[in-house]
Amino acid sequence: MSPRNPENTEDHRPPPAVTFTTGAELLVRLGIVDSITREGVRHIATSKLYKDTWPFGPDKPHPYGRASGALLMATDPFLEFFRTVYKPPGAAKTDGAH
Repeated sequence: MSPRNPENTEDHRPPPAVTFTTGAELLVRLGIVDSITREGVRHIATSKLYKDTWPFGPDKPHPYGRASGALLMATDPFLEFFRTVYKPPGAAKTDGAH
């Protein structure tokens, strides 16, 4: 397959790695969140709330990669975090915490 082949543009499989920008876009495209920006993903990654559960970084299960100055994250653990750990703003309040 050639990257210049227009038929390659219709591949809907998730990429093997995402940046904060492409990860945010993928979360919205897959319907995991209604809306999020790269800044939102970065905020979550550095949030005290998710300090123990964010899966990337030193002393974490998955290292960050780097390409052209951007941090890369493996797609599967990135999506798994947002599917199973992340709670959208306001969701915690509905879990019985008043």
